[in-house]
Amino acid sequence: MNQYALVADLGGTQMRVALVDRVGQMQHWSMAPTDAHTGRDAVVERLVYAFECAISEIRPERPIGVGVSLASPIDAGTGVMHNPPNLPGWDGYSLKSVLGERLSLRVSFGNDAALAAVAEHMHGAGRPYRHMVYMTLSTGIGGGVIIDGRLYTGARGYAGEIGHVTIDRNGPTCNCGNVGCLEAMASGTAVARMAAERLSSGEITSLSGSEGAAPDAQVVFEAARSGDAVAEGIVQEVATNLGIGIVSLLHAFDPEAIVIGGGLSQSLEQLLPGMNREIRMHSMAHQRQRVPIVRSELGDDVGLLGAAVLAFAAHDSVGEAA
Repeated sequence: MNQYALVADLGGTQMRVALVDRVGQMQHWSMAPTDAHTGRDAVVERLVYAFECAISEIRPERPIGVGVSLASPIDAGTGVMHNPPNLPGWDGYSLKSVLGERLSLRVSFGNDAALAAVAEHMHGAGRPYRHMVYMTLSTGIGGGVIIDGRLYTGARGYAGEIGHVTIDRNGPTCNCGNVGCLEAMASGTAVARMAAERLSSGEITSLSGSEGAAPDAQVVFEAARSGDAVAEGIVQEVATNLGIGIVSLLHAFDPEAIVIGGGLSQSLEQLLPGMNREIRMHSMAHQRQRVPIVRSELGDDVGLLGAAVLAFAAHDSVGEAA
């Protein structure tokens, strides 16, 4: 009999829910807007309803447990979130008791980027490696570190905040309150900020033809591919910043590979030359030309698959203890 984990990937824009088996196959998948502006209680009710619909797909069988991927720093034991950037009003809140009571299932939680690292290691581009770093390049930058085949969580579960490695002490202010974070200098949000700065300074570029709206990262990368010099300069700046950040990761963790996911990973071929240049220039001699940088294979479902790995691990640990 097949076993399924009931999983969710809850972000500020969308919530995804699925039933996932041990080899990463999905029996059920659904997606809906999070509509965070409607308030926490309303979001929780929609999440519970989506879970109940998924459970109905396999009745009379029951899932082995619940795994939830959250776009927030999180205490994995309690599920308490800490200042989730896109879920206003959720700071200090945990879904653990409400989901446990409503679904009568064991519930496990993890940070979305850390769980993405687990999923890529188990089912995606990280399968050949026992030591890897996963980076998600999107609105922000997150990540996870796999050491000897296991996710490294740190002393309190907060390890892997790759986006908040400082690469310039005089850099722009980050949403976390620090300055010069990799996220503030190489994320999708950073790309859009750079484009707006160049437009406001009067630089001549095709980016100014976007009907007055500040161009987003996708527009900037498309313009760079078309030969726009300003857009090309932004892409090169971002690539340089990413390379500087990766040098620190190579020196700290000595991974076998860097796996890149998130929306900006679709433009990885534009970023790689600049990233590799910085790595060659600034990494220690024995680290040069050793570590491949590869694109994620799992796409938007990576958080669901990581949450499933988490749920099965929690289920199996209970069985072993018994």
